[in-house]
Amino acid sequence: MWNHIKVIKFIKDHIPFFLRIIIIRLLVLVQCMYYRLFPKNKQWSGEKRIFVLLSTDYSNLGDHAMTYAHIKLLNDNFRDYKVHEVLVGDTIKFLSSIRKIIGPNDIITFKGGGNIGIEYFREELIRRKVINTFVNNRLIVFPQTVYFPDTWRGNKELKKTVEVFNNHPDLHLFLRDRKSYELMNRYVKRNVYLTPDIVFSLGRIEVDNKKSHGALMCLRRDVEGIYTDDDKEKIYRILRKKFNNDVIVSDTIKDYKIEVKDRKKELISIWKMIANAELIITDRLHGMIFAALLGTPCIVLNTYNHKLRGQYEWIKHLNYIYCVDMDENIINDTVDTAMKTNVIRMRTDEFSRYFDLIIKCIRE
Repeated sequence: MWNHIKVIKFIKDHIPFFLRIIIIRLLVLVQCMYYRLFPKNKQWSGEKRIFVLLSTDYSNLGDHAMTYAHIKLLNDNFRDYKVHEVLVGDTIKFLSSIRKIIGPNDIITFKGGGNIGIEYFREELIRRKVINTFVNNRLIVFPQTVYFPDTWRGNKELKKTVEVFNNHPDLHLFLRDRKSYELMNRYVKRNVYLTPDIVFSLGRIEVDNKKSHGALMCLRRDVEGIYTDDDKEKIYRILRKKFNNDVIVSDTIKDYKIEVKDRKKELISIWKMIANAELIITDRLHGMIFAALLGTPCIVLNTYNHKLRGQYEWIKHLNYIYCVDMDENIINDTVDTAMKTNVIRMRTDEFSRYFDLIIKCIRE
């Protein structure tokens, strides 16, 4: 969030976690109070409406891809509904406006991702607020990873989230990895489903004029990154040697805000970059997913939580996706193996039966 603003990024990276949680809680509370006193109105067209709340308004292309796939699935399958996207930064702002016009057959959906938990606490708090507000509507949480650390604060917030979920009579919760599914299925009373990340609903991605050459290195630089500069330098040296210095260093998070109008253009740009590489090494969840959909050999480095590993489990049968730990010798050998791989691409309908569950939940 706000990674394109360097001062904000610095503050987020250096404020103690407990203090960050308190500040976020206060900011969301103040925002709720402000828009209760000074509500913002907006026109919401359509006799039947589907709302996409907490939509991406920042610099993460993986999150933009989830929003893009989410809206595409709705537009492709619910042509009799008007789909309204509400950015995460606007969700509280327009709650009262939506509440005034919403009908009993209108549907509210939440963008998927990895923000059920305290790591991205703003989204967690806003989602709770929305669920408590719209008790008479069907609510669909698109595929999520759940991560509450086993600490006093983590367990306390898990209990609050579960209580909010259980108090809603028509909430449908989609989880994108087995660990998250098993946790929520243990505590949430009804309507819990296991489904891959929504970006997989795009099926195969094809790009024009594909010319595979060189390697791409796409490693995290944010709060979830666990690899040191020394680790990254080791990987970079391996790739430079194997690919005659033809190595691009990039990331799925940009240094600037990505506007909604530029979303598809930016996604096509990163897809072309990955498609045109002979190999990508990444610890980015959507770096791996993009590679799977594009048919580019990919070496995935494990991270500290189950978010990435959970999605790898869906595609580990693909012969061009490799998940390894940070070990120089293993990475070196895996690069050799990947370069010799005769890629057998995933079927375009590989996971369609899972996304049919989402469509069914909305339609019924």
